[in-house]
Amino acid sequence: MSVDYTVKDLKPRILENIDRLEYPAAYKFCQKALELEPQNAEILEITGQVEIELGQFELAKQHLLESIHLEPSTSYSKYMYLGQMSVEKEAIEAFQKGVELMIIERNKLAADSEEMKLLTSKLSSALCSMTEIYLTDCCFEPEAEQRCEKYLSQAQQFDPDYPETYQLLASVRLSQQRNEEACSALTKSMDLWINKEFGDPTIPIYDTRLALVKLLLEVGMFEQAFTVLEKLQKENDEVVDLWYLYGWTYYCLGDDEERTDEERITLWADARDCLETAVKLFNMVGSDDEAMFEHSKELIQAINQVVPENIEEPEEEGEGELEIESEEDEEDAMEE
Repeated sequence: MSVDYTVKDLKPRILENIDRLEYPAAYKFCQKALELEPQNAEILEITGQVEIELGQFELAKQHLLESIHLEPSTSYSKYMYLGQMSVEKEAIEAFQKGVELMIIERNKLAADSEEMKLLTSKLSSALCSMTEIYLTDCCFEPEAEQRCEKYLSQAQQFDPDYPETYQLLASVRLSQQRNEEACSALTKSMDLWINKEFGDPTIPIYDTRLALVKLLLEVGMFEQAFTVLEKLQKENDEVVDLWYLYGWTYYCLGDDEERTDEERITLWADARDCLETAVKLFNMVGSDDEAMFEHSKELIQAINQVVPENIEEPEEEGEGELEIESEEDEEDAMEE
């Protein structure tokens, strides 16, 4: 690399490589830029972002903090990155500063601009991240419940169409044992994205929708859980959690006291198929959730005591067959 390069020359090369996801190449240009201007706050921030992508988290945090020290009132994004890498009150402080800077920038934008829409979504996302911290790491803090309510109220004001806000609101309501309100919040969250086409950027990420399924199961919204699981399966059917949650949903349905023996056997046979798939995938690709793996095996053992392992599925038009139809299936049938 020529010694005649300036940081102004190097910055476009860094950004081009980031856009192409060529992070090692981008990092080389970052290092050269820092050699030339080690106190350049913008380059320090970009370097931190690249280091996050490369898994160099300690270096990333160091460079982000240096950038913040040099220019604490510019660029909300470095605070968002720092918040994601921090825990408890330290994370809250980083997100809060980022939110403050986003609000300042938001006040400069036209109300109907695309930049405004994007920024309001980022604001709601940051406030949701702060809520999650008070639901988990800081849940025993005396101000936790009040902060959750405050952040979620602000998130709704900034972007009333941000699905994760209502999903988190459901979590808060469940923790308060206000289950009916939790169900309403989950319905609102789903309604905002469930009928959108695959690839729509406003659809929550895969892991967020898996978390949604867990909440739906907690409140007994089984049909809605199947609807979400079916969409997830179409996107990626090689995820351990997906098949575990499928199995758990079928198992919970079969565990209902009002089920007939035949219905229970049918549902639990389906549950076992899904859980066995989860166990196979766990052995193939692994998972951080060892408890889920153990629970899958326990459920399979429990089902085997009730449902013979060589059970034959009922014929399609067989008498007494139990059908679990999702909303998506009903819509497809109507279209046909």
